[in-house]
Amino acid sequence: MKAAVLAVLACGALPAAAQTTIGISHGIDNLSGPAANWHETSLAMRHQLAQRMGFGGGVTRIERFGISETQFSAGADMPLSDSLTASVDGNVSSEHRILARHALGASLQYEFAKGWLVHGGGRSSSYNDVHVNQSLLMLERYVGNYSFSGAWRAARAFGTTAHSGELRGSYYYSDRSAVGVSFAVGKEAANIAGTTRLTSVQSAALVGRHWLDQRWAVTYALASTRQGDFYVRNGANLGLQAAF
Repeated sequence: MKAAVLAVLACGALPAAAQTTIGISHGIDNLSGPAANWHETSLAMRHQLAQRMGFGGGVTRIERFGISETQFSAGADMPLSDSLTASVDGNVSSEHRILARHALGASLQYEFAKGWLVHGGGRSSSYNDVHVNQSLLMLERYVGNYSFSGAWRAARAFGTTAHSGELRGSYYYSDRSAVGVSFAVGKEAANIAGTTRLTSVQSAALVGRHWLDQRWAVTYALASTRQGDFYVRNGANLGLQAAF
């Protein structure tokens, strides 16, 4: 849940000067039916060199369907010109019984007019039972302290392509603090109890980051997801960040 909803704030509220941020968070998801709650604990570090340049990494421990796994991730952003920014990221899972064995993604962000951005990218994920290729196309608009975006995603697995759409909106109420909402519907690849499937999905999320002062910030997220006929998942995530 967390990775997806925090993307609502990914393109805004970044410091102009170099800064290192370290954060820890914990999330709990309650599933309908007899399945036990999911748990997710993350530790992440990011060094922001400039407005569109930075790198970072993290480690996440998850518990789902009675299985525990650890995932290691890393990523970087770099401006290619005044209007074009490239991003790469990857992750690898220790046990890979639920999460992907490994994944690699890349994207480009292009500001084609003032306040207008287009994002495009792809990701390749290898699970134990299938290889999933994903693509993204998103249009984003900044108006004052607000941003709005619409995205189309496609996932290719088992010889079938699944499509989904997403709408996002964010409000940046200070230099680095923001709150946003997202709504998504369509089909996606999901690992359910150790088996990867293409399932329908409907989700809504509220996510935010609030800086208490120049050094400390809290992050929060609330999300609800209906994963086909398998379950409804309601979750909350709370984190603390420190900047140096």
